[in-house]
Amino acid sequence: MTTTRRYVSPKREAQALATRKAIVEAFAEQLSEPGRDNLSPSEAAVRAGVSLRTVHFHFPNEASQLAALGEWFDQVLYPQGVVLVSDPDDLPRYFRDIHRMALKHPVSRALASDRGVWREMRQLRRAKRLDAIRRAVKAIGAPPRATADATAMLLSLSGADASWPLHDHGLPLERIPDVIANTVELIVDQLRAKAKR
Repeated sequence: MTTTRRYVSPKREAQALATRKAIVEAFAEQLSEPGRDNLSPSEAAVRAGVSLRTVHFHFPNEASQLAALGEWFDQVLYPQGVVLVSDPDDLPRYFRDIHRMALKHPVSRALASDRGVWREMRQLRRAKRLDAIRRAVKAIGAPPRATADATAMLLSLSGADASWPLHDHGLPLERIPDVIANTVELIVDQLRAKAKR
């Protein structure tokens, strides 16, 4: 019986990773354009300097493109990773951290869009983060309506779509994470007061 041995070439693997990265960055550039809400594999091929076949080899469908974009954005926006909320006391820290990291890169403004492909990608990227926020708010033990109201408000503050409008209204970027974290503290304190009644 003859066994085939897989040829491993570190140089080829490095080239494949570089090609994949160039394609993902080309997709990101497309979606960073104002009003853009779709991906074009042929345009990505041109921008990345590869063939359309190469794009389809690495990313055969929109789902794989979105997953790769989500990973890339997390690496760009949150290079140290995102530490999920652990409990109610941790909510202000979480909000301060994610907004501080997100505002360091201009692509986070594009992420604030709620159009087409962005909405799908955001849902994929943020599902665990949003669930952690929900659990932390529920752990406070406030009445159901107050918990639902606070959860909705906190979820609305959990992304760049909350940061950029504050900047557009004159708040300097470096102050936005603290302003949002302070707002989160107020919401948590109010919930705790309702839980004690």
